[in-house]
Amino acid sequence: MKGKDLIWFWILFSTSFIGGLFLFDSEFDAYSDLITYLSIMIGFKISSLSILFSSPLRKKLWDTKNKSYKTELHRIKDYYKHSIVFETLSVIVIFVIPPTLNIDLFYGPVHLGKQSVVLPILIGSAYCLYKTCKDLFRIFTFPTND
Repeated sequence: MKGKDLIWFWILFSTSFIGGLFLFDSEFDAYSDLITYLSIMIGFKISSLSILFSSPLRKKLWDTKNKSYKTELHRIKDYYKHSIVFETLSVIVIFVIPPTLNIDLFYGPVHLGKQSVVLPILIGSAYCLYKTCKDLFRIFTFPTND
């Protein structure tokens, strides 16, 4: 993602991180459900990308220029790349972050943990899904038999 899309992604991610600190407590224990959700999202995106790659629509997307990206195909590739990388890194973060993490800041200790990344991961993956699906539904109106 580039430009405004990336800025919106980071704004949503940051605000949801702050909101996630208050929304989920240390008793949250549905990480396997979150990993399953992310795995389904990754599988959906890889499947739709492979279908798009093998369709005649790919040439039309290559021929359609975009001012922010080189072509529409580059734009969609960038959305998919950002989305798949974000969701894969999210799964890794869920495995790596300890259940409780105490950080001493200048105003006192802060207690973080896995639960603090649940909402940013959900909001981030929902935004990525929104951007990719919005483009997919838009490009399906392109004529492909010319």
